[in-house]
Amino acid sequence: MQAIEFNSQFEHGQISVPKTLHLVEGQAVRVLILLDETAAEKGAVQGDVKSVWERTAGAWQGNNLVREPQGEYEQRLELK
Repeated sequence: MQAIEFNSQFEHGQISVPKTLHLVEGQAVRVLILLDETAAEKGAVQGDVKSVWERTAGAWQGNNLVREPQGEYEQRLELK
C-alpha cells in the first residue's frame, strides 16, 4: 500500500483530488479523511467555508467584461 498526502477542501459534498497524482481511471483506492486541526486553530469555523462564488463575487477589478459576438446558430437537418 502506498500513502499519498495532499490538502483539499470539502465543498458541495466533494473533495478535489489533484490530477498530478496520476491515478488510473477505475483504480481502487482507500480513503482516510483527517480534519486539518491547524486550520481550526487559525480561526476557521467548521461549516463556514464559503463557496468559490461567494468568495469571488465582485472581485473583478479590470476593464468591463465584453461578450464577443457568438456567430450564427448551426442549422441542423430536420428529423423525419
